[in-house]
Amino acid sequence: MRSMSPKPLRGIRDYPPEEYERLEGIRALFSDLARTYGFKLMEPAPMEALETLEAKSGPAIREEIYHFKDKGGRNVGLRFDLTVGLTRYASSDRGAPLPIKLGAFGGVWRYDEPQHARYRWFYQWDIETYGCRNPEADAEMVEFTSHLLRKAGVHEHIVKVGDRRVVQEYIEKKLNYEGERAVELMRALDKVDKKDRDELRSEYASKGFEEGTLERLLEFGSIEGPTQKALKKLEEEGLDSTAQLAELCDQLAQGKAKYEVSMKVVRGIDYYTSTVYEALDLRNPELGALAGGGRYDLLPRIFSRPDLPATGVAGGVERLMMSLGGAASAVMKMDRPVYVACAGGMTNQALSIAAELRSRDVVTFTDIQRRNLGKQLEDAVRCNARKVVIVAPEEFGRGKLIVRDMDSHTEELIEKEKLSSLL
Repeated sequence: MRSMSPKPLRGIRDYPPEEYERLEGIRALFSDLARTYGFKLMEPAPMEALETLEAKSGPAIREEIYHFKDKGGRNVGLRFDLTVGLTRYASSDRGAPLPIKLGAFGGVWRYDEPQHARYRWFYQWDIETYGCRNPEADAEMVEFTSHLLRKAGVHEHIVKVGDRRVVQEYIEKKLNYEGERAVELMRALDKVDKKDRDELRSEYASKGFEEGTLERLLEFGSIEGPTQKALKKLEEEGLDSTAQLAELCDQLAQGKAKYEVSMKVVRGIDYYTSTVYEALDLRNPELGALAGGGRYDLLPRIFSRPDLPATGVAGGVERLMMSLGGAASAVMKMDRPVYVACAGGMTNQALSIAAELRSRDVVTFTDIQRRNLGKQLEDAVRCNARKVVIVAPEEFGRGKLIVRDMDSHTEELIEKEKLSSLL
């Protein structure tokens, strides 16, 4: 038999047990919080018709995703985000009462060049609201994002909030560019934190833009910070669309989100229609956005639902885990187990006690290697057990068990019947 490499494919990674526990902790936190905000959880299909995936980003998306012909000759692809499937699902039920609020947590696939904080298979969390045009729906997305990061342990974060309408109005009124040329300038703002100024000047000079135009745009993009200060600068520009951003900020001020206004945030140029937002870890800005989203009223129209305005936000779970690092967090803590050990051939009795504890939802480990008591106690230390229940022949014969506290290094004898209540 030919020897095989144990390594996974490039850009794909395994989740070792410790990391997977952290992933499950984030999943549980997200699920609980989504329900708290009234979102119904589901999972969209992992594979879609290629034309469905192209509905969001156009045919060019083929270069960035996994797609192929299935055995029936159909063009299909693996989902590259959760939004497309959620939108397709929400659009399919015309009788559903509005708004439709959906949430999902699952793996997605993208054929990106692997690099730091970027994989070809990774997990996302996602919430979407359909059928509400009011800024309350957008404010809820920002509030949820900040709440999730706070509960996960990323306390030093900020959600940067922008509005594509404000940026577009500035470019059209102040810089006198429209159509595709205006879109090209929006892309410059999206690149501000990824390229230095000289690179941008050279790139946009080669595209025929005057240096003064780019400098004015970059100066506009530097408007960011506390709400009132940023909004005052925008109002001085005399832009009509600023009022809508101000209304959103008024609503955010009623909540607990950590946010600020930023004109650099424009996100997917051909996809988002107005409000956009990105969440950053202020301690680890090199990770990029931990979450991002905005209003995308156009996508449901592709599924024949012009009556279904949409807004949403999604976050990368791997980046969140990187942000947290090894820091202690309520979401990451597992219950420390109880370890049931045995001596003198009391294996079956130990198994019976372990089964009883597990039936009462006590996290319980036990030995399956038939090791001596000393080795079992070493294993209990390795497992970070909080207590060890020792089943010994003499004590068990008198109806008692030895319970060792692994933190205080003390022992006590207890009646077998009192074990469950003690633990």
